[in-house]
Amino acid sequence: MKVRDIIKKQTTIIAIAVVLVTITVIGVSYAIFFNVNKNSTDQVITAGTLQLTVSDFNVLTLREPMSTESGLKSQAVSYTVLNTNSNLPATYSLYIYAGNGNTIPLSSIKVSTDGNATSGSTSKVLSSISETINENGTTYYRIDTGSLNAGATGTTKYLRIWIDEELVADEINKGNLNLQLYVVSEVDEG
Repeated sequence: MKVRDIIKKQTTIIAIAVVLVTITVIGVSYAIFFNVNKNSTDQVITAGTLQLTVSDFNVLTLREPMSTESGLKSQAVSYTVLNTNSNLPATYSLYIYAGNGNTIPLSSIKVSTDGNATSGSTSKVLSSISETINENGTTYYRIDTGSLNAGATGTTKYLRIWIDEELVADEINKGNLNLQLYVVSEVDEG
């Protein structure tokens, strides 16, 4: 009787060890093939053979509040999403979120992704964008989405961000605005 109990316990311990080793191997192999590199001008996300690059994304400097008309004519930041190092089609979404230390209300921030100073461009108040992700108390506002075939380069797109002129100058002088870009991509294994 005691020998059977010992064998059952050993079998259970071996089964648990095999499960834990399998989970560890899967986690380590995913970590080896997943990487995010970012700096002030580009962001590269690599997962296996998929590589999405958001390039030419420079830091914006907001100097003073603007009217919607002036904001739509302000200097844009250009970016291009690439899927050139991949053999799989992929979708992507670009989000903006308020980082640490943000004191300017997001209801005063306007965003335009319509093009490069073309007539008919429109703007949105950042906080009114309905396509969002909420994680750990942070709201991410989707400003762009698209899909790219394997080996494709997306078109160059333009982004403008400005503070609405209705915000009082005192609030801006004492305020801090820290907006960051967040990229989400999915592989279409079709």
